[in-house]
Amino acid sequence: MKLASTGWALGFLGLAACGGPVGDGDGIVTAEEVPGPGWSAVLRTHNHDVAGTAFIVDDNTIEIRDTVYDGGGVNSQWYLFPDGGSDGFSISENQVGDAYNGETLTLSLPDDVDFEQFNLISLWCVPFDVSFGDGVFMPPETDLSLIHI
Repeated sequence: MKLASTGWALGFLGLAACGGPVGDGDGIVTAEEVPGPGWSAVLRTHNHDVAGTAFIVDDNTIEIRDTVYDGGGVNSQWYLFPDGGSDGFSISENQVGDAYNGETLTLSLPDDVDFEQFNLISLWCVPFDVSFGDGVFMPPETDLSLIHI
């Protein structure tokens, strides 16, 4: 899975200006970049009206609140990625056909996966390697209103 064509570099630059560790896009999640409970990611819209905010609830659970998605695409799944890296990991079934307009989704990580490996979330179009919407997890003290999507 290669992170491509989504404006990740611009996202990193924009988020870095807001303060807090957001990573340097090197594909490696360092200790200060490891998200945990209370961290959140504002989703940037790329396609299919994807929007919302992902919150890390505990070591195994992510809630995506105020989720918006038109249900389109071929095979879209929620993925976690390491700091701008290309090795993503699916944490959902195919979302195509499931339209959302403000609902809260709850996603669970498998027991053998933890946030030490990932700090970005995306609704990923699997066949075309394109993000429909994505965000970098930020620490709780970050003012999310400063993040431009």
